[in-house]
Amino acid sequence: MSTETNSVAADGKHRLHPSVIEDSSAGEAGVIASELMAEEASLLEAQAASNPTKSYGATEINNQQTDDNGGYALPKGKLYLLISCVYMAVFMSALDGTVVASLLTVIASELNQVGNISWIATSYLVSSAAFQPLFGKLSDIFGRRTILIVCGAFFTVGCLICATESFTLLILGRFIAGCGGSGFTSLGTIVMSDLIPLRDRGVFQGMGNICFGLGYASGGFIGGLVADWLGWRWVFILQVPLILVVTAVIYFFLHLPEGSPGLGVQGEDVHQKLKRVDFLGASLLVAGLISFMIAASLGGRIIPFTSFTFIGLLLLSVAFIAVYTYVELYVSEEPILPLEVLGVRTVLASSFANWFFTMGALAYTFYVPVFLSSVIGLSPTQTGLRLVPNFIGVSGGSLAAGIYMKKTGRYWPISAVLGGVAVLGSLKLLTFSPNSSVFTQYTITVLPGIGYSCMLTTSLLALIASVPMKYQACTTSIQYTFRSTGSTIGVTVASAIFQHILQIKLNTKIHKLVSDKKLAAKIISRALASSLYAQEAPEYVRDAIRDSYQAGCRGAFVLSVATITAGYICLLFMKEYKLHTSINRD
Repeated sequence: MSTETNSVAADGKHRLHPSVIEDSSAGEAGVIASELMAEEASLLEAQAASNPTKSYGATEINNQQTDDNGGYALPKGKLYLLISCVYMAVFMSALDGTVVASLLTVIASELNQVGNISWIATSYLVSSAAFQPLFGKLSDIFGRRTILIVCGAFFTVGCLICATESFTLLILGRFIAGCGGSGFTSLGTIVMSDLIPLRDRGVFQGMGNICFGLGYASGGFIGGLVADWLGWRWVFILQVPLILVVTAVIYFFLHLPEGSPGLGVQGEDVHQKLKRVDFLGASLLVAGLISFMIAASLGGRIIPFTSFTFIGLLLLSVAFIAVYTYVELYVSEEPILPLEVLGVRTVLASSFANWFFTMGALAYTFYVPVFLSSVIGLSPTQTGLRLVPNFIGVSGGSLAAGIYMKKTGRYWPISAVLGGVAVLGSLKLLTFSPNSSVFTQYTITVLPGIGYSCMLTTSLLALIASVPMKYQACTTSIQYTFRSTGSTIGVTVASAIFQHILQIKLNTKIHKLVSDKKLAAKIISRALASSLYAQEAPEYVRDAIRDSYQAGCRGAFVLSVATITAGYICLLFMKEYKLHTSINRD
């Protein structure tokens, strides 16, 4: 590790040098984090000495209070109430991302906007990914409670705006709700790190992952049920009282102990805190991510990959991120995301593991159902039943990882084992065929699901443990940004591969069977438009359509294997750090 911890810029201000976070390949677990904390303390002491009137944040949590609570930040009663509300917020954030899945055509038709149907879902996903990196640093300045209440306000206002007669306002409401929802997801994780010792943290994170999975999986079903019963606007209206209850509990009960980084900067008024916000860096980062997410979300479907619009969005995204990187490294005094932490090997490894694993998981999650319905010919109900074991596997993997870490205080061994299980499970996808047994149909996604959920839990704990407490919020935001962009890239690239292979195979096979070019074109067009067409197409082309869909799905599965393997390799580069049994990491 470099002995030079800071440098003095031309303006005389102390700045952290990127090498301060440089990882070392030697040394025992926890040494690097300890060195970082010592270096950070020295820097803060120097700053405090130069300006004794200014508070540079708490550095030591109230030991007596945490000891009285068994190492936790709050008494068990308040703790469980708060964690339950955090889980509810995470559930609703995930649910709102998929709640319109079954309502797209209904909403677009009523508002006469069928041509713009994709924006109903895209607007929420784009804002969720774009604003997620900001919440960690903002909560370090203003405090977790304040920013969570702001997220509750955004989510509430967004849902109310969605109950509108205007398509434009609906898209705006979805965008605003996405800002609040992404804050709940990332800050929910950050707050749990403020409340719960790392040794126990995995169990709570596992249960949080279950809540997120339940919300994500049930969104379409709940949305359709409420819409049939009360109308689609009530899908958004009914979320408001629930989120208001969550926000109220956070307001009244989230009181962290003295010294917690979750309290934000102490001894400064709102104006002084606002001066700490890196508005330039935040604007550049959000602009870059929005450009990228729009290109990734609409590329290949609404915007052709070869179009000027798609290429322009990617170039714009690269330009914004490049300028953002320069600003964060050389201009901003308090970067919105301290890029130097990416010099810690475990931070970088866990972030890229999340990126690649999530790409692969989303690819098979989308195309296993397509395979079951179009190739094997199962009904929607039969397809849905075969996906239930995947949720059980994901829940079990996440909880098992948490329990293992609680009992052993380690995360690397189970990461290595279950990450390998995910790779083997993804390879099994390549053998999936119409002749696969019913047992295989039910269990095809279980192994990769177990490995993926384990990775989510262990990599998060590894990331938090590898840096000082001051950095736990911003590094968590970094990982969630990798995860959200990875999910969009996975779906987009898998869709592009699937559509490309499907079109080539259909053109080749159908033209061999059908001599009439007009009829062949009609069959190909209908087969491309609906994955269920194979069940009603003329008998003599059904096998050709099924074979084409099987080839397209296999292309998506190859992407899953490649990205999950890459994620597993990244996972192995994480180092083992100490998981403390108290919030005070001493």
